[in-house]
Amino acid sequence: MKRNLFLVAVVYFIAVILIAHFFVPPGYDWTQNTISDLASQGHVNKWIMQAGFIGFGAVLTLGSAYHFWHNRRQWFLFFVAVYGLSILLSGIYCTLPIDPSMSYSVRESELHSMFATLAGIGMSLGIVMQVVMSASNRERWMRIAFLLLVVGVSGLFGLAENHILQLDKGIIQRILYLAGLAWLVYEEHLMEAFYERK
Repeated sequence: MKRNLFLVAVVYFIAVILIAHFFVPPGYDWTQNTISDLASQGHVNKWIMQAGFIGFGAVLTLGSAYHFWHNRRQWFLFFVAVYGLSILLSGIYCTLPIDPSMSYSVRESELHSMFATLAGIGMSLGIVMQVVMSASNRERWMRIAFLLLVVGVSGLFGLAENHILQLDKGIIQRILYLAGLAWLVYEEHLMEAFYERK
């Protein structure tokens, strides 16, 4: 029996992101603005992307618990659950509005940033753990590639966000998300293969 809860979460998240792009706030440019900006404070249709963050995080967290129940040696799932819960909470607390003239909650924006950062840390630690626990060189090198991609693109995003490099931070963030989502699907594929051998 297939247990592709991570894949379900990933497909759902990508679908909501695509739908949310049809309801962007005024001034939104996907090359410059982040996915979080689709759920920014003051945006009339922010609930669409909020549902994406919350649903993705919930299914990912449940998937982590489910996979751990079936294979208690997969400790990296703790970090996937941290990632999932952090994404869920970053959907509850929204980032500041795109329009700087709008009033907003600084505290809510700070909470959003904190949970987004925690999500990145959770994912990175999960990948590091899997690099260490790899059963073969092929798995190890695949995970190292994911780790380098996630950490490298995160660094570029930080430089773009802080205006140190003139980069399209919206594009960079989407590449970062795709790398992380691909890693989740890869790990679930390996777990599925393990279940089939049992």
